[in-house]
Amino acid sequence: MVDWNWIYKLLNDITPLPVDCGRLCGSACCKEWERGVGMYLLPGEEIMFDRDEQWLIWEERSTGDDNYYPGRQGTLNFVRCHGTCPRNKRPFACRTFPVSPYLTPRGELQLRFEESAVLICPLVKAGDIQLLDRRFMARVRLAWEELLQNPLIREDVERKSRRLDRIGAEPWQKLLARD
Repeated sequence: MVDWNWIYKLLNDITPLPVDCGRLCGSACCKEWERGVGMYLLPGEEIMFDRDEQWLIWEERSTGDDNYYPGRQGTLNFVRCHGTCPRNKRPFACRTFPVSPYLTPRGELQLRFEESAVLICPLVKAGDIQLLDRRFMARVRLAWEELLQNPLIREDVERKSRRLDRIGAEPWQKLLARD
């Protein structure tokens, strides 16, 4: 069982940079940069929210309606905000942006840039995850180590990691490789 209160508290007062990184981009990740953008909550994370909160728009999506969770039956919680939220209530995905987990084929946890973040985040565009605050990275790692104990979350991270492996092996990727 995930202790969501502990996870949220762990990430409540830390950000990717020791200063407000939103000054670099005008807080692009906190705005609707594309119509309907939002995030899926992790399994169990919904307990951290009151569905009547005015700043949060809830959607329940069937797993059959998109390719985010292929093979899983049921519904997923997808949330969007109006561009501002109570900072201490922001979802896990917002707390760890622009970092996401990756599991090697041997099951080792790595932290990487979120692939979709390249569209909006100057930190990702810089291409060096070492630029992020070490304390932030340590707490994100600690949170993911805890979350990966949940079989549903681990399965999702493994599936996304293998997808990244397949994409990385595509011949066109060589066109984007840096030397």
